Amino acid sequence: MTRQPLSITPRGVVGTVVVMIVAGACVRLGFWQLERRTDRALLNAAVHARMTEQPIELARAPRDTAGLLYRRVHVQGEPDASRAIVLPGRLYRGAPGAHVLVPVLLSGGDAVLIDFGWAPAADAATVALDSMRLDAAIDDTALIIPFPGQERGARPPPADAPAGAGTFRRVWYAMDDRALRAQFPYELGAIQLQLLPGEPVQRLPVRQPAPALDPGPHLGYAIQWFSFAAIAITGWLVLVMKSTVTRPASRGDPAQ
Repeated sequence: MTRQPLSITPRGVVGTVVVMIVAGACVRLGFWQLERRTDRALLNAAVHARMTEQPIELARAPRDTAGLLYRRVHVQGEPDASRAIVLPGRLYRGAPGAHVLVPVLLSGGDAVLIDFGWAPAADAATVALDSMRLDAAIDDTALIIPFPGQERGARPPPADAPAGAGTFRRVWYAMDDRALRAQFPYELGAIQLQLLPGEPVQRLPVRQPAPALDPGPHLGYAIQWFSFAAIAITGWLVLVMKSTVTRPASRGDPAQ
């Protein structure tokens, strides 16, 4: 048996360069996911610190509430139950349903949209609002969360619900910040509130707990990228070894 010497060919050089580029990119993406995991951990720590602070009065909160996201507030006001809206497709313990959002008129004349909680719906959209007590005065603790639809950016109102047409859109499959605000006769605040679970427990809508602060999937993604890099390098090494594999020596081979 003899071992062939490793030969350097243009094709082999190109293949090696491609493998190194792919492996390097995968390693870089793996470290990027680890960086994102670190950033998320820092954000979770900041959010947790806000949620554990003592509630403040919503009426005393500054107009610019961006720095108050996920703070608990004490809110008082009168719900406008006739203009409640529904966000469909929300699961709760595996059951289909929707979230019920109600505008609440505050004592100072302002209005804020409040997520009252989850309600069951066989089709994940049709909620029996009349069977719920949505018009009772609010004097409770809530969590400040982003206004629905803001993450989508400013867009024109959808064609099926034009602003000013006099048609109130109850169910919102695709939330649109500007179109939603346009259908109310009063201005809604820049933030949304979420009523938190408390005592006594209200049957419907079911109040939802504060958002879970999990580390996210970034570690798993990082492991996947590192695995892709290892597979690329291993495959390259296997090909190199095959190119230098020993072969049986023939009778006339001087190596015998």
